[in-house]
Amino acid sequence: SLFPESTGLDPELTARVFNLMLRLTGGIHRGRTLLTPAHNLTRPTQGKLRQALFNSLQSRIPSARVLDLFSGSGALGFEALSRGATEVVFVEANLAAVKLIEKNAESLKVSEQIKILSEPVQSVLKSLTPLGPFDLILADPPYEEGWEMKLLTTWPWAELLVVDGCFCLEWGLKKSIISELPDSLLFLSKVREKNYGDSVLTTYHRREE
Repeated sequence: SLFPESTGLDPELTARVFNLMLRLTGGIHRGRTLLTPAHNLTRPTQGKLRQALFNSLQSRIPSARVLDLFSGSGALGFEALSRGATEVVFVEANLAAVKLIEKNAESLKVSEQIKILSEPVQSVLKSLTPLGPFDLILADPPYEEGWEMKLLTTWPWAELLVVDGCFCLEWGLKKSIISELPDSLLFLSKVREKNYGDSVLTTYHRREE
């Protein structure tokens, strides 16, 4: 679901290389195809990983408020909506990707259930914090930029995530600058971690303060 924040291309030109290539794996929109960016502009979350993620969270998704960071085409957020989430906030800076999220929302008829913050993740907190807290936060950041520890150690989790809420983070065994993630932080405890090829999916629960 990752789309680079700046491709150097005009958004309208970039939109012409979108391909129909990704299907939702569960819920009321199961099997529906999403528009996704061309391969050279994105790293979509692989279907097996996405399905495993949502199967592990299925009991938590109905009626959940969800935050999808580094949204790209919005695949993770739309998967959550398909499986019963009531609202998704997408954070995505690239204008072409924002247009893609809007098109996918229109196609699925869920435009009233989404909000898009078209800002870089590093500067979005001022706009984002008043919208929290969320029941579920999903993040698929660029593997090479060190976002894993930035998010875990600097974000205001007490304001963004409800008690017993989940934070799900995808990172890379080979490309990420870290080799492991901590088991516990001030508000977060690791509860699940599994490898999917070169990708790792780590899930944290938020503890009581």
